[in-house]
Amino acid sequence: MRILLFGREGAAWPTLRLAARCGADARIGVGDVLRLPDGAPARSNAELVAAAREEIRRAGAGSGAT
Repeated sequence: MRILLFGREGAAWPTLRLAARCGADARIGVGDVLRLPDGAPARSNAELVAAAREEIRRAGAGSGAT
């Protein structure tokens, strides 16, 4: 059974990074958060997803994963 983690607003990005480090599934989108990790407003759901992919990549690199 897979675990899905997600947060809303201020918890969205830290929760996504935690999911990446733990190997859990995660979700992100305009239903969860309207701002990018740097606090800038997201222009689209696609921009949020692209930022999430980068955050996951960074979290994986920081944990020693390849």
